[in-house]
Amino acid sequence: MKTKDNNTIFQPVMLPHRPAGFYEFVMLHGRSLPGKLGYFCFRKLKRRQFRRNERAFYQVVSDLRRGDICVDLGANVGEFTRLMADKGAEVIAYEPDPETFARLNEAVGARANVQLHQKAAGAQNGIVQLQRAARYDEHPEKFSQASSLVRRDASMDPKNSVDVEVIDFVAELKAMDRDIRILKVDIEGSEFELLDALIQDPIVNRIDTIFVETHEWMDPVNYVPMVIRFQEWAERVERPYLNLFWL
Repeated sequence: MKTKDNNTIFQPVMLPHRPAGFYEFVMLHGRSLPGKLGYFCFRKLKRRQFRRNERAFYQVVSDLRRGDICVDLGANVGEFTRLMADKGAEVIAYEPDPETFARLNEAVGARANVQLHQKAAGAQNGIVQLQRAARYDEHPEKFSQASSLVRRDASMDPKNSVDVEVIDFVAELKAMDRDIRILKVDIEGSEFELLDALIQDPIVNRIDTIFVETHEWMDPVNYVPMVIRFQEWAERVERPYLNLFWL
């Protein structure tokens, strides 16, 4: 908890994970096993951690007030942008896909407290190919959620892709020079490189809360150890609160 304008605001606290019972104790230690068994344990434990942490995002959103800054990375068609903007916060939203961005702009672009950027967030500036889901044309609004800069499995369509601008998000935050109340990250596999850069820079101390949907299933061998390392980092710091079990 901390104060703002003499009013107490809600600040979640990341407590060190303690296994609740024998089952979670086994899953916690089992996640270090190699191969599918270790990943199975990781997923089972994460599912329980999700249930314990799922309310935190909505608690922080309900406590937003006018003048707060929220950043929505991977805004898609604006579900969470709208949710945060409805509370009076200033929301800065990023969505790289031009077709999805058009729907985002139609949904929330007219709001005075929303800024939209047709860009992806990453660890460095560049132009990268965004690949859409193979079923994208069946239901663009639904399957646009799977569009990714890094995912390249059979569910994706290499023929349905578009070059998009990627920004160095750490540099963007420094240029913004403002405290961030909520940073929401749902960027389909690109979160690992971005988070790795973010937590190594002092700018992370200007963020109150970070909520991330992690996609370690895309590459469990490389991504699961990163999620564990991020979680261990989150348990050591007072700010920001980092929730890796959001969705």
